[in-house]
This record gives sequence, C-alpha cells and structure tokens, in this order.
Amino acid sequence: MPDTPLSTMTGRFDVIFRLIGAGIIVVGIYLVLQPFLSALLVAGVLAIATWPLYRRLHDRMGGRATWSAASMMLLILVLVVIPIAFLAAAAADQLPGLSAMVKQWFAGGLHVPEQLRSIPVVGDRIYDQVTLLVGDKAQLTAIGQRLLEPAGKLSVAIVRTLGDGILQLLLVTFIVFFYYRDGHRVADVIGRISGRISGEMSIEVLDIIVGTTRSVFIGIVGTAAAQAIAAFIGFLIAGVPGAFLLSVGTFVLSVVPMGPVLLWGGAAVWLYLQGETGWAIFMVVWGAVIISSIDNFVKPLLIARGSTLSLALIFLGVLGGVIAFGFIGVILGPVLLALGIALGRKWISARDPAVPDASGAVAAAATAAAIEPTGSTPKAS
Repeated sequence: MPDTPLSTMTGRFDVIFRLIGAGIIVVGIYLVLQPFLSALLVAGVLAIATWPLYRRLHDRMGGRATWSAASMMLLILVLVVIPIAFLAAAAADQLPGLSAMVKQWFAGGLHVPEQLRSIPVVGDRIYDQVTLLVGDKAQLTAIGQRLLEPAGKLSVAIVRTLGDGILQLLLVTFIVFFYYRDGHRVADVIGRISGRISGEMSIEVLDIIVGTTRSVFIGIVGTAAAQAIAAFIGFLIAGVPGAFLLSVGTFVLSVVPMGPVLLWGGAAVWLYLQGETGWAIFMVVWGAVIISSIDNFVKPLLIARGSTLSLALIFLGVLGGVIAFGFIGVILGPVLLALGIALGRKWISARDPAVPDASGAVAAAATAAAIEPTGSTPKAS
C-alpha cells in the first residue's frame, strides 16, 4: 500500500479542524441567541405580515427607513404592548380581592338555581345532588379550600406569565425595528441562503414562507376580532358593565389558549353573584358555544384562503405546531407542512435524465405491436 503524501494528510487535517472550528462557532452562536430565539422568530413573523403596511408608510415618509421603522414600532407599542400591560396590571390588582370574595362565598354557602330543574331528563337529579352538596357547609368549605389552593398558585403563575410576556413583547418590538429598517438586506441574505440550500426552488420556497406566514397572521388577527365582536355582543345582552373594555381584553387574550374564558367566565361569575342566575347561565352558554368555538373554524378558514394547504392540513399544522413548539408553532406548523408538501411534489415530479422515460418506451412498444402483422414470425438471422 503506497504511503499517503504528507501534503494530502495535512489538507485532510485542515478540513477536519475547520469543520470542528465551524461547529464550535455555530454551537456558540446558538447558545448566545437561544434565550432570544422566540422573540427573533415572532419579530420576523410580525415584520413579514406587516411589511406591506411598512412599505406604504415608507413611501409616504419619503423613503426614510429609520423614521418609518420607528413609526411602526410606536404603532405596535400603542396597539399591542400597552393594552396588554394595562390588562396584566388590572389582573394583578384584582386577584387578591377575587380570592377573598370566593373564600367568603364558599364559607357563606351557595344558592342552587332553580333553572337546573328545567334541564331535560337529568335536571331534577342534578338539582338534588347539588342541593345535598351545598347543604353540607363543612364539606363545601373543604372543597373550596382544596380548589382555592391550586387556583391561587395558578393565578400567581398567570400574572408571572403575563409579566414575562410583556417583557418578550418589548423585546420583539425592539427587534422588529431593525427588521423594518434593514429589511432589504435581511431579505437579500435570506434569499442567498435559500438559493444555496434549495437551488432553483429558492423563489418558490420564499413565496411559500411569506404567503403562509401572512395567512396565519391574518387568521390569528381575524379570529381575535371575531371573538371580540361576539364577546361584545354577549356582554351587552347580559348587561355586563365595561363591555367594550372586556371585548378589547378578549381580542388581546384570544391569542392565548383558553384566554377568552377568563373574561366571559369572570363575567358569568359576577352575574351569578349579583343574583342574575339566568344571565349567568346565558353568559356561560354564549361563551362556550359562540365565543370560544369561533377559534375552531374561523382561524382555519382564514388561513386556508392565502395558503396552499387544505383545511385539514392547516388544522393539523396549527394544532401540532402549538404542541411541538409552543405559541410560535401556530406559525411554524403550517409553514413547515407547506414547505414539506412543496418539496415533496417537486421531488416526485422531477425525473433523472439518465433514466429513460418509461411511458415513452411503453408507447413505442405498443405502436410497434400494432403495426406488426398478426401471426408474423421473426426471421432467422
């Protein structure tokens, strides 16, 4: 076996060390940016979805990129961050009083609404069981204590989550300013990376990412608006004070799983404490059937209008994305599915030039068989 030249071995070692160095740099960059990955992704989604609005503002301001980006950042602060901050502060102020009120409510005993008897088939039985439970104050107080302990921990966790969410939103607003200002350079870099990875499909890949991202964003905002309108109508019908502010809160909390339940459920509890049992039941039914169910069919319909995915795949993409990646999975799930399907179709439709076209060969064979006279035998060579 001939000896390997020293220059060849040196070249191999150079390649190995370069790969190791590049790997160390990539891992280091990931560790540095890992705490901010979620904010970077959300800011990117927000910039892509609102880019047409930014372009209009940019043109109206004479092409001043910095001032246009600053105006968009201020708009996001006023419309999103500040309302959420006020809601979080209001929730933090009301939680101790709400906990004390519920404790007093359980200690003083509960009133069983007569409307339970009107439920078909099982109404009388449910009424008797609830009356028996409510009549035993000791057992009722024990149940209330068991429920309030985890509820108190949950309320503290909710407030803490809201606080962390506000900090994340501030970070997103800061990052999106640079996405707006340097958007063309960022798009150029992403286009080059896409070209190196996906080759001739780079334009199609970028179109899928942008189109699906905007469709999902429109679906989220449209669903939030629909839930807010439905909540506003329900609060007005039931006579709940502050219906407009509660509907604004519904719009903001609709992006959080089970977020609107906190508001229409709280309104139902308030109505019951005011002695309006019938309206409390109406609020629960309206919230469960109308407000919360809107998310299940309006969001997929809105997303499907601007995406290449079917309605079923969009539903699976949104649900699976949330399970796999958290909140940002609402965007990532449909985008990844759309990219996977597009690449799969491209791979299936592509044909290797070295492989002969089977359909052409079959057609030629069939033509030859039709031309050849029946019963003819090949001549001996």
